[in-house]
Amino acid sequence: MTTAVLDPEKRELLDLSDDLLERYCSIDHLRACLDSRVAHTDALWNRLAEAGLVSALIAEQHGGVELTASHLSGVLFEFGRRAVPEPFLETAVIATAILGAVPGDEAGAWLERIAAGDAIVAIHLDGASQVAFARDADLLLAIAEDDTVRAYLPGELDIRDLPALDPLRPLARVGLRGDGALLEAAPDAVRRARTLALAGAACLLAGATRSLLDLTVDYVTVRTQFDRPVGSFQAVKHKIADVAVMADMATSAALSAFDGADEPDAWRHAAAAKAYAGDAGALANLHALQLHGGIGFTWEYQLHIWLKRVMSLGAAYGTTSSLRRELARQLLADVAGDRSR
Repeated sequence: MTTAVLDPEKRELLDLSDDLLERYCSIDHLRACLDSRVAHTDALWNRLAEAGLVSALIAEQHGGVELTASHLSGVLFEFGRRAVPEPFLETAVIATAILGAVPGDEAGAWLERIAAGDAIVAIHLDGASQVAFARDADLLLAIAEDDTVRAYLPGELDIRDLPALDPLRPLARVGLRGDGALLEAAPDAVRRARTLALAGAACLLAGATRSLLDLTVDYVTVRTQFDRPVGSFQAVKHKIADVAVMADMATSAALSAFDGADEPDAWRHAAAAKAYAGDAGALANLHALQLHGGIGFTWEYQLHIWLKRVMSLGAAYGTTSSLRRELARQLLADVAGDRSR
């Protein structure tokens, strides 16, 4: 992602996150997580909290940095590019957007715990059958279709781990015991959190897609056949070009949607960005695996980490087909409304 047009504050935050992830979320860290069958680690999460990334959107009165959402779009892209195995989107973005809009000391106390790196939040959206990082969560926010939000503690949950495709983004089936605590979050704040969830997932997807593209370009540059790099063959060039165009467009759409989370029609922009990022990721997956050949299937090579991450994120907070159906339904309803006037 280019940083040429970023303002100094955003560039500094992006450089900070890039440097931190380079040191503490390398391929060695991801391999260690896979070997231990543990995704979230306190060590990396505490580093993110100490750097102020987890508390970026939390108000200063609760120990946060109080930045705008637009400061984190590039950070989320980098998290996707690095396949960071942490619930950053759920905790630092979606949960803080909801809890920050809830009056009272209890919500403030949770924000302070999140800012200090002492709490992780999972998001249960619209009764979804799968919840990411539920087993690691200290709090679960259940967002209903009517935009009401209820909070559940771990003791109020029945959690059954699922065999997730991406072990670095673990999923669980969650049963809710009781009614939880109803949060007094305004519907507008909840709808904004929905928008941030979609746009944030799109940013993560765009970053993961970029990694697939970079890995593939690197491989076809050094892999030779008939004494020539396979990347010099016309058919390979076309596949790379197709992915590069879609990856760039997905990145632009995702960053723009996240930066514009408070603008009119923000949800539609976020849904369109997530749907397009899903298409870009699917194409990158297809061509990356094909152009790598046999090595792309191996556990020892790192390609599978991003192949799985793209597929996992593609289903998060709305699939490409479900989002396009909803966008079409809304647009047709608008047209019907205009004609009836």
